[in-house]
Amino acid sequence: MTDEPTRSPATRSVALLADPGLPRRVADAIADGLAEDLQREVGGGVRWVVQVDQRTLPLTPDGEVPLIESAASLRRATGADHVVYLTDLPLYHLGEPIVCELSSGAAAALVSLPALGAVRLRARSRSLLVTVVASLVEGSARYPSPEAARPSLGRYGIARRAGDDDISYLTRRGPATAFLMLAGMVRNNRPGRLPVALSRALAAATATGAFGIFYPTIWNMADSMTARRLALISLAVVTAFSGWLIVHNRLWSRRSPIASRKETRLDNAATVITVAISVLMAYVLLYLVLLLGGFTVITPDYLESQLAHPVSVRDYLQLAWLASSLGLMAGALGSNFDSEGAIREATYSRRQRQRRQLAERSEEADGAEAVRGD
Repeated sequence: MTDEPTRSPATRSVALLADPGLPRRVADAIADGLAEDLQREVGGGVRWVVQVDQRTLPLTPDGEVPLIESAASLRRATGADHVVYLTDLPLYHLGEPIVCELSSGAAAALVSLPALGAVRLRARSRSLLVTVVASLVEGSARYPSPEAARPSLGRYGIARRAGDDDISYLTRRGPATAFLMLAGMVRNNRPGRLPVALSRALAAATATGAFGIFYPTIWNMADSMTARRLALISLAVVTAFSGWLIVHNRLWSRRSPIASRKETRLDNAATVITVAISVLMAYVLLYLVLLLGGFTVITPDYLESQLAHPVSVRDYLQLAWLASSLGLMAGALGSNFDSEGAIREATYSRRQRQRRQLAERSEEADGAEAVRGD
């Protein structure tokens, strides 16, 4: 009995498997168009069918996705001729970020979305998958070539690396690689989720900021400050809050046996950017709430009597600005009462959280082994 699915010679199918979250949304968005592109570009009188399925392969102890090893069982389960797996996990080969890993013998390919960057992700994924599937048909021992992938990956450095047997890799290289990876990793982390997890911190920030709105001393302080000084205060507050969240919730990664120094640096840089963007989003939201409160509650005549000069919209803007900064400082204390697990879940993609858990367990095991050795 053969492991290969029985299918009409005139039809070939691709199972587009995806991790939950961003990979699944990308797969759903490109499936129909991908089938049309394959029919046009790969063609040969073959009708192509693309089916989407959300599946999560367990990571190996090294934090990798074992697609090639699981390809035969996945093809049987899906009844497809080829399997393509989308993941939001950053992957590396010989120190270079992997765009895709493929094997025509296994009829399977793995695509790492962070290596595609943060813009035009769906269009790039769709174009790349046409090249990938064509390479599975033609033979991954020779394909895909960097030239074939360049229209979908842009002009930045692309390299083809040969692996064991017929496995090959497309990797990123060159000076723009770190920027592209960071952008892709931050997009996968989805910074907009973190403010929701900081509900207690934002409640404390709003309460403190509202106090500033109704406290005349704050009005005079804001009136005496220049925009430059207020901007410096904002920068200091956002930096301090971001740093506190990272330290208090143990979001900073230390080098582990399953990650190189370069990978750890990229991971930490993505964490810092994700948290900073999230805090900035919370800050802007707090500012808008307090500005609306100031316009609603404080009449221009009363504000003018306290400041002893004619007032304008600029005075309300500066008042809300300073009150938001004071509120965010209090929010850092309020974040102590937010769940560390919820903050971690909101900071990282699901796959990245799993890899971090593997790294932490590996670190704990090494520590226990060292204690036993002593």
